[in-house]
Amino acid sequence: MYENLDDAELLRAALDAMNREHNADAVSLLKILVDRNPVHPYGHYLLAAEHMQLGMVDRAEEGFARAVALAPDFPIARFQLGQLYLVKGDGALAKSTLAPLADLPSGTALASYAKGLIAMVDDDVSGAVEALQTGLACEQEILPLAGDMQRLLANLMAPTEDGAFPAGVETTMSAAPLYLSAYGKTDP
Repeated sequence: MYENLDDAELLRAALDAMNREHNADAVSLLKILVDRNPVHPYGHYLLAAEHMQLGMVDRAEEGFARAVALAPDFPIARFQLGQLYLVKGDGALAKSTLAPLADLPSGTALASYAKGLIAMVDDDVSGAVEALQTGLACEQEILPLAGDMQRLLANLMAPTEDGAFPAGVETTMSAAPLYLSAYGKTDP
């Protein structure tokens, strides 16, 4: 049925299916795209986001990692892979994945968000709060991501007596991947 569509048409149709929350159609179209063009980083990225949306964490991890391997300078794919590692509890891998993003030009929201997540790995709540506030003060290219970072910041700013992360932070980070596909619903 889709054999007459080229890569750009498959991608556009998949994005349309994602925007309509037709996950099965989006997954089918993206699978065709990456089977036909296995070096299409955006196709792997979107397929991983759909897998995450469906709760298929291992497939999502594999897809985000593939997208980053194909395009190491694909910042949102790298960010989401780092975020996924953080959610899975692998702080060291999250930190090494996010580190290149922290070196993006200052004034870049994604760089500040990456610094905030790295600070979380290091149990540096004040550093995480400062970095997230800085990121939120920047121009926002991805509004759903900004919303996730605002919720995370609100949880981090909740005071605790022992200085540990507030209980709600884990919930926020666990819930964040539910929004991953929303980060990619625009053209590459």
